[in-house]
Order: sequence, then structure tokens, then C-alpha cells
Amino acid sequence: MHQRSRRRFVVWLSRGLIAFGALAAALGVLAGLARMGWHIPLPHRAQLTVQHGPLLVVGFFVTLIGLERAVAVGRRFSFAAPLAALAASLASLAGAPPLIVQLLMLVAFLAFTLTFGYLLAVARTVHHAVMFAGALSWLVSGFLLSAGVGIPALVPWWLTGFVLIITGERLELARALRPDRRVRTWFVVSVSLLLGGTVLEMFATAAGARLRGLALLSLALWLLRFDVARRGLRQHGLHRFSAVCLLHGYFWLAVAGLLALAFGHQRSGFRYDAQIHALALGFVFSQVFAHAFIIFPAVTGLRLAYRRFTYAAPAVLGASLLLRLAGDLVADAALRRAGGLGNALALVTFAVSIAAGVSRTQRARSPSPPVSGRLATHALGRVGDGGEDPDARLPR
Repeated sequence: MHQRSRRRFVVWLSRGLIAFGALAAALGVLAGLARMGWHIPLPHRAQLTVQHGPLLVVGFFVTLIGLERAVAVGRRFSFAAPLAALAASLASLAGAPPLIVQLLMLVAFLAFTLTFGYLLAVARTVHHAVMFAGALSWLVSGFLLSAGVGIPALVPWWLTGFVLIITGERLELARALRPDRRVRTWFVVSVSLLLGGTVLEMFATAAGARLRGLALLSLALWLLRFDVARRGLRQHGLHRFSAVCLLHGYFWLAVAGLLALAFGHQRSGFRYDAQIHALALGFVFSQVFAHAFIIFPAVTGLRLAYRRFTYAAPAVLGASLLLRLAGDLVADAALRRAGGLGNALALVTFAVSIAAGVSRTQRARSPSPPVSGRLATHALGRVGDGGEDPDARLPR
């Protein structure tokens, strides 16, 4: 009975955190539209527009990814990251002193990094090392923010964190294709260039940004060539939908790399907008679309039915992002605003499709640990042999 009560508490806590993360994402998107010039009736409008990035990165993604890992790990300490992200976002929205907000964000990033460090310590695999490096990138941004560094200087660290966490997970699944040493070397070199370029960008902005762009392009080509998503195109239903979203995201990752190579380091303006949102919207949210039908049931215990209508979200996202980047490249603010509104509509469309797919009368008995959680506990002997590639493990 105690175990059942604990599971019920975790499920309801997860649902509450997901709901708050969705609210943070909605406020972040509305703040972004307000920054672009749309007249959005927001309370404390000036304050919220500044929080556009932190609300999405901390309020939504640290909450979402941290919660998914917490359910996978199954340890109490792993819930600290999404709870600290909630506290940081609430403090920001309540108008708390900046120092308090920055410290809470730093705590969220630190707890997030410790969770990924735990997974790495247990499994000691290359893909967990890559995801841990992504968490460290976000932690660096937390320290820089606490030191008074402005948001534009944090953006490369945020973007690098996204890319490493996502590509690390894709590497985990790509092992099913048993890539040879040449393929694995390509991946490791690309990741190393990405980290090196992000660090270099702090001191030599032009060279660092272009090195980071080269790494993004290299990773995009690696994913397009070696990721398992291509196999999903031959399947049907949800499998094909996920594959389409993944490949759509890899295309935008390549675009982001090309933009960084072409324009170098940007701190404001149209090119800055193009570089950020090609990756943050085109790549990151495409991955959210692709994985939502796995992550949502796992962390909420609610069954989620796939519907063909869900294809509308990536279609609207891709078309509106093309419009937005066209506005950025020709310095047309009206075109960019129209594209930004389309981006928001794409996210609303996906939220509606998720809500429509939830069957409230049929609940899963308990959250199912994602594949990353099963691999992480493999080293503790909690699951059977999953056919792990010994070359993918780090030396002890």
C-alpha cells in the first residue's frame, strides 16, 4: 500500500510539473510575440519580455527533461531539478529580486546536471557522457548569469546544451545499427568541435561562432545519415510521424549551422533571431513533437492516442519558420512577425493534438521508465541484457 501511495504521489507530482511547464512555455511564447511587436495583453509586459528565453529554457525544458529523467532514475533527489525550475520561474514571475531568481536558476541547472552525472556514473557510456556535457553547458550558463553576464552571451551555451542532450540520446538509439569506429569517431569529433567552439566564442567571438556552426552542420549530417529515424519512414502511424519530425529537426539543425558559418557571432537583430530560432524552434521543438508520445505517458501515467491531425504541427512549424527566416534575411520586420505568429500557432496546434489524444478514462498503471532509464540501471543489475555495444561504454 505504501508503494502504491508513493507511485500515486509521483504521478500527480509529475502531472502538476508538466502543467506548470506548459504554462511557462505559453508565457514564454507570448513574451516572444510581444518582443516581436505583437500587442499581447500581458501583465508586467516589460518584465515578461525579458524572461522569454529563461521561461522556455528553465521553466519548460529543465522541467520537462528533468522530470523525464527523474521518472527514469526513480530516486528522490532527481526531482530537485524540475522543482527548482518551478521555483525559479515562479520567483521570476512574482517579481522577486534578480539575485534570488538567478540563484534558483543556478540550483535548477546544478540539480539537472547532478541527475545526468548520476546516470553517467551508473552506466558509463558515451551517449550518457554527451548528455552530461549538455547538462554542464546549461550549468555554465547558470554561473555566467549569476556573474552578471547578459542573456545574448548565454544563448550559445543554451543551444549547445540542447544539441548535446538531444544528440546524445539519438546516439543511444543509433547503437541498434551498430555503427563502425569511423562513424563513432565522426560523432565524437563533431561534439568536441561544438564544445570547443562554444568555449572559444567567449573569447574570440567570430572564430568560435563559426566553429560552432561547423560542428552543428557536421552533427546534422551525421544524424541525417546514421540516425535510426530513416528506418521509421518505412513504417506507419506514430513511428512514421516521429521519423518525419526527427528528420525535419535535423534539416533545421543544418540550417542553424549554415547560418552560424555565414554570419558568425550575433548579439541582436535579424540575424541573431534567425540563428537562435532555426535551432531552438526548428530543431528542438521538432524533437519535442517526435518524443512527446513516449515521454508524456511515461511521466503522467495517462494514455495518449496518436492522431493524423498531429502532422499539422510540424507542417505549420516548418512553413512559418521559413517565413520567419525569410524576414530575418531580408530585414523585413513584418514578415518576421508573421512567421513568429505562425510558430506560436504550430505549438498551439500540437498542444491541441496532445489534449485531443489523451484518454482520461484509461490510465496507465504506472509510468514506464524510458529507454534511457533502463540503460542507466543496467549497470546496477536491475534489467536484463539489452544487447549493449561494449565499444559504446567508457573505460572504468
